[in-house]
Amino acid sequence: MTVIRSAARTVASTGISVAVLVLVALFWIGITAPTETHPLFYFGLIFVAGGAFSLLFAGVGAATAGSRAPAAPEADLRFFQGIRRLVLAMWLCAVVADALGVLVVLAIADGRGGTPLSATTEVVVFIGAAVTIVWAGITSVVMRRVLPRG
Repeated sequence: MTVIRSAARTVASTGISVAVLVLVALFWIGITAPTETHPLFYFGLIFVAGGAFSLLFAGVGAATAGSRAPAAPEADLRFFQGIRRLVLAMWLCAVVADALGVLVVLAIADGRGGTPLSATTEVVVFIGAAVTIVWAGITSVVMRRVLPRG
């Protein structure tokens, strides 16, 4: 149980921190975007933020697994199976949401229908998407290895 707590605490705190950092960066980009920016840019930001929320949910699930007090073995096993499914599902959601967000941002980056996006804005969005996908994958792999199987 101490291995679960240690791994879950590390993965959860880092995942939640990364998710909040990416959400703040996306929020800031959305607020400071020029008024002539294509409206679909905001949908791209929303999709990438969806990936960050997926990472946030995975981090909360990992934190919950790390703070669980031992109960009946059957109840613990069902609980940990649920957390294993949660972190995998959140990783897949992050991949899909971030991929859609990146595709939307790429589609309007050259300024069709609005002001072209700056290279810095594009880089921050792409890094935010990449970081959430990678860390959601790390969370999924670590938690699925540490938690007992059914």
